[in-house]
Amino acid sequence: MIHIANNIAIQQTVLAGNLNLLNNRPTTVWHKENLAFLADLSKTLLAIDNVRDLPDIVSFAFWARSANLRRLKNQFSGADDSRRMGLGLTFHICPSNTPINTAFTLTFGLLAGNTCVLRLPSENTPTTDYLVSAINSVLEKPEHSTLKESIMLIRYGHNDDVTAFWMTLADGRIMWGGDATIQKMRQFNTKPRSRELVFSDRYSCSLIEASSILSLGDDAFNSLTRNLYNDIYTMDQAACSSPQLVAWTGNASDVCKAQDKLWPAVAAYAEQHYTAHPAQIMDKFVSACNSAITNPKLDRITRYENTLYCLQQHTLNNNQDHYRGFSGTVHEIALSSLEQLASIITQSYQTLTYFGHDPVEIFDFIRLNCLSGIDRIVPIGQALEMDFIWDGHHMITSLSRIIDVR
Repeated sequence: MIHIANNIAIQQTVLAGNLNLLNNRPTTVWHKENLAFLADLSKTLLAIDNVRDLPDIVSFAFWARSANLRRLKNQFSGADDSRRMGLGLTFHICPSNTPINTAFTLTFGLLAGNTCVLRLPSENTPTTDYLVSAINSVLEKPEHSTLKESIMLIRYGHNDDVTAFWMTLADGRIMWGGDATIQKMRQFNTKPRSRELVFSDRYSCSLIEASSILSLGDDAFNSLTRNLYNDIYTMDQAACSSPQLVAWTGNASDVCKAQDKLWPAVAAYAEQHYTAHPAQIMDKFVSACNSAITNPKLDRITRYENTLYCLQQHTLNNNQDHYRGFSGTVHEIALSSLEQLASIITQSYQTLTYFGHDPVEIFDFIRLNCLSGIDRIVPIGQALEMDFIWDGHHMITSLSRIIDVR
């Protein structure tokens, strides 16, 4: 049992779990009770009346289905998992820009065998509200009552005393947020053996081979359009894995034809499926104007009403990852070869989605150029698909320990 002093307890709001039951006893990885809890959470989320209006909730809930968790366990289990146990108590700083990551970070911590204390962002969102409600509902079931000792969701304002308490207590720290947030969290004392996983500001891009677009039949083209829409619009480009730059390969004529074919189709699909708030529309317009002033490599901006902005560059900036978009804003460039990307790839680059390219070719490009960035290579449409390997970390092995038995 963990003793939480009253002066700390009163400075935080417990949204799920119980301060008086919390412990830091680790379990084995992929523990059956934790798997059962997550599968029940999935069912509870999918039963929400208007769940189809919450694509991030749907995405997580389908991912956490019992059948898929079994598949993931088979895929990501190692030969030594029978001797793996959690670290103890993990303290998670949850991100505000992608609220659904609250559910994913809880999943990673639990299935690695840990107690999970999650600090939620101060601002309420529909996603967070539904998650908290569903977690509480599942925890109230008798078959999951023991999980009240391993799960606690809390919320508090900027309070160094509370943060210091949890940081000092934690056997593992999982921090999702901007670089400034992570630097702030690193100022607090921690246990000598406490593990740290950080998921900081990242930048992602797409690679498209132009002639592959032009050769698509109607069904395949419509599928690509939907997939690219999902990558760009589902999280309003707020996720680290949302594409900000689209790099085209192929001859100049094919690139122009492919752009003229693809972007109007993406914009038309977005018109039917995406609604931007007036403030988003204004912010997007102001941001595009600012790019026109400050981006020295920008040639022109093509607007598809207020739905999609394409900012076309003639060459890449050395600090290309500083030029970002949101709510349907992409920078794009035509490359004569993939090698032109090598000079700008830094550790800030996370995901590269592709179409018309061989992923092995892309991996070889990273390997042969000894690049420190790009941790994910996935087809267009899978930019936002979370998995047990994220940002170059294997979440189960990173949040557990292996016991050497001879």
